[in-house]
This record gives sequence, structure tokens and C-alpha cells, in this order.
Amino acid sequence: MMKMSIESLRDNTDYPAEIILVDNGGNPDDSDWLVQKQREGVINVYIRNKNNMHFGYARMQGIKLATGNFLAICDNDIYYKPNWLSKTIEPLLKFPDKKFIASPFLTPEKTKGKNPRPDYEGYRVNSMAGSNCMVMRREVFTEIGDFSTSHITGSHWHRRMNKYGYVVIIPPEDYATHLAWRKGYDLKKQIKVKEILLNGDEIDYSFEYRHG
Repeated sequence: MMKMSIESLRDNTDYPAEIILVDNGGNPDDSDWLVQKQREGVINVYIRNKNNMHFGYARMQGIKLATGNFLAICDNDIYYKPNWLSKTIEPLLKFPDKKFIASPFLTPEKTKGKNPRPDYEGYRVNSMAGSNCMVMRREVFTEIGDFSTSHITGSHWHRRMNKYGYVVIIPPEDYATHLAWRKGYDLKKQIKVKEILLNGDEIDYSFEYRHG
């Protein structure tokens, strides 16, 4: 699935972009494949963490290295269709004064219909969607703030996004597919990650899911 995602990103990204990939210490064979893609020029910057630092930490690594005026956060369980980036960024360029964050596909409304949003000039709007793939201006991300190392940092970030008045705008039709919808990470699985810094300090990123 990861390889399919990266290859679709390579083939179908039609807007000038640098691909910064953060490998969170997964399968070594996958890492070898990714290194080869970096050598081929598909990936501009490749980072491999020794341990799984979780996706919030990995996103921040990539964001700090990005040089563009726009940030595209792209997870590895997405299949990107032709023209996905130009179609996704289009409403941000068309409505620069609106508080929009863009996504190439519509996911179910996380407020369960309690906060419906009308379409805007032919584009679909959702209050909490697109956490697996988002495009935004750099200054918008700076305003909303960083991702944390929490296992639910995506939900926390989206709540802050809504607090600042932003909503997600989506093209009239989907330009990506979420391959792992409802089959992704098991939140009930405990993760143990500890990092020893050069000065000898230990940082514990471990967490255990607790209901409620």
C-alpha cells in the first residue's frame, strides 16, 4: 500500500512540489525501496527514524524542512489520482482571503451531521475532514500550531483548526482515495518508544490507549 501511494504521488503530482518523506522506522526492505526512490529523484528529502516516533512527530520533521509557501501533508495510505494537487490547491488560490484548508477527497463528517456546511461555489465543505491529506498556506499552519506526539494529535489539531475558524474545502469530485479507511492503526495497541539524547537525557514517547 505504501509503495502504491508513493508511486501515485510520483506519477500524479502535477503542481510544482518537493517530496519530503519521513520513514518512521518500519520494515527495512521498505526503507531500502524508499532510499532507491530518493536516489532516483522521486523523493527530494528522505528521513528515517530509528524508532516509530508516531505520525505527529514525523509530520513536524517534514514541515520544518519544507521550503514552499504551501504545505501538503500526505499520508502513505492514500492513492493520489491525476491532477490531485492542482485541483486541491485551486480553491486556496481562488479564494485567498477565505479561511480554507484543502483536501483532495471527502471523508465522512466527524461531527455526525451536527455541524453541516453548505457547498461553496461548487466546492464541497467539511468542518473536520481530510486529516490524511491536507494542503494549506504555511502561515495558516503557523497560526493553528504544531502537531503533538499524542496518538490522537490529528483530532486535537482539527479542533484547533475549527477554533480558529477554518474549514476544509474539497473539489467537486474526489482526486484521491483513502486505501486504509477503517483498516488503519489500532488505537488499542500500546506503543513503547524511548529516545536517548546525546546528553544522556531520556524522552519517553510511549502511550497506552485508555477509553474516555
